[in-house]
Amino acid sequence: MTGTADTPATQRFLLVRHAQAQVNVLADDDLMDGYDTDADLTPLGREQARALAGHLARDRASWPGPAGPQGCRLYTSPLRRAVRTAEALAGALGLTAVRDARLAEVRAPHRFPRPLAVREWDALLEERLRHPEREFAGVESWAAQRARAREFLRECPAGSAATGFVVVSHAETIQALLMELLNLGDGVLRSARFKVSNTGVFIVDRILDETEEPCSSLVVANSKSHLARTA
Repeated sequence: MTGTADTPATQRFLLVRHAQAQVNVLADDDLMDGYDTDADLTPLGREQARALAGHLARDRASWPGPAGPQGCRLYTSPLRRAVRTAEALAGALGLTAVRDARLAEVRAPHRFPRPLAVREWDALLEERLRHPEREFAGVESWAAQRARAREFLRECPAGSAATGFVVVSHAETIQALLMELLNLGDGVLRSARFKVSNTGVFIVDRILDETEEPCSSLVVANSKSHLARTA
């Protein structure tokens, strides 16, 4: 992290949703016995991950610095679909993917009391936003998930000399990271969602000034230009 009293330090965050996984191709009426943390990437998902890795490797302007403590760090959710995506990025960018449990998707039972249709699962996620402090059917509350994102942003970047962070995670957690970075209240998310596509890229620049609160700017939202040849 660089900066002086006259030039505040700037951190760049590249937030990346994992590539298409087996759980992303379920139909609305398909049943889920529980929350699947082991779902792997589909063949298309593997293509998407390779395409994103190649794009970022060529577009050095989007992620600051070389590998190493003064450059960019790569963090990933420990769920398989995120790890597989992060592995592709690590190879192309010359980085080491560090797994962090705080970047996992919403925490939910591995087995539900009864199978849930995908549409019911989606409705449950919406209900969490209307009642952020409540747990539904054993599913982590939105407030708890957002607290995980807040803790990650407070501890990992703050304890690193790096200037940039590539973070591979999941749709709900990326929304939580965005809300924290941009200092937005839950009411914003209830009225307007951030669309988060598979391998969609968000770029946020955060300026750190010791005399003021961090100031963040959303630079890129849900970019999918790297997917032009995989559609």
